Amino acid sequence: MVVNSYKPFLKLIRELLLHLVPVLVYVLIIGGLDLQFHLEIYNFPVAIVAILGTVIGLLLAFRTNSCYCRWWEARTLWGAIVNDSRTWARQIIEFCKNGNDNKSASDSDLRRIALRQIAWCYALSRSLRGQDATKDLDTLVDEAEVDSYRSIHNVPNDILLKQAIELRKLYEANRLELFQFIELEKTLTRLTNSMGGCERIKNTTFPLSYSRLVHGLIYVFVFFLPFGLVNVPAVGLVVTSLFLSFAFLLIDRVSTYLQDPFSNRPSDTPMLSLSRTIEINIKQMLGEKGLPPPLAPEDGVLY
Repeated sequence: MVVNSYKPFLKLIRELLLHLVPVLVYVLIIGGLDLQFHLEIYNFPVAIVAILGTVIGLLLAFRTNSCYCRWWEARTLWGAIVNDSRTWARQIIEFCKNGNDNKSASDSDLRRIALRQIAWCYALSRSLRGQDATKDLDTLVDEAEVDSYRSIHNVPNDILLKQAIELRKLYEANRLELFQFIELEKTLTRLTNSMGGCERIKNTTFPLSYSRLVHGLIYVFVFFLPFGLVNVPAVGLVVTSLFLSFAFLLIDRVSTYLQDPFSNRPSDTPMLSLSRTIEINIKQMLGEKGLPPPLAPEDGVLY
């Protein structure tokens, strides 16, 4: 997620320059021909060009809004993950007890379950980005447990399953009352729902035919635009054509970035940063010292 830098924007402009080069060559050719041969006889009604531009603008607005909704839903889901992860750790610490007394469960029991929740957050963030979901998990859970995840297709889902198994063991050992067990199960269910929502966004691509239609119409607009401006000086024709072309292509590219919030781009949901926040919060709740620092932006981008 871009926080305070112009570098990602400059990178976006550099990518667009590759698309603007053929547009620039085309517009310069039309401008040069207009200077030499006076193309007023080929004047294309500017009203038709304006109508086409308006239609493209409406399509781009709808596409951009739809893509932003996907991006915002992803951020909302991760906000719920942050809250439910804190709730899970708090409930485990608050509810767990040994036998029939009111003493807290052993530190090893609490720590294992709480740290596994942190591991789940990191595993989910890397899984959504198509990376190795087991990376660095050995600092949070046992090596043997990490090895068991390496052959699993959906590592985050398997981690939640282990959490549920641990929860059942606590209940059967009389460390949880029935109401407490149900509340913890509800928290796991909310975490599962959030994970499913993220996977739905990741696996449901924006309709390719719609994207191609908008992209094609932009180039049709770019093709006819200079002929609608042959009555203006050649410099004005070139500058106006390039500016409008760049504006449409820029909006199209921005919406393309927003449509996949888990693609590890600068516009991505900062899942690793949020996972680090969860790690700090849960370890504080466990009373641990030497907490890791929050992730800092890299070139103004928070990952």
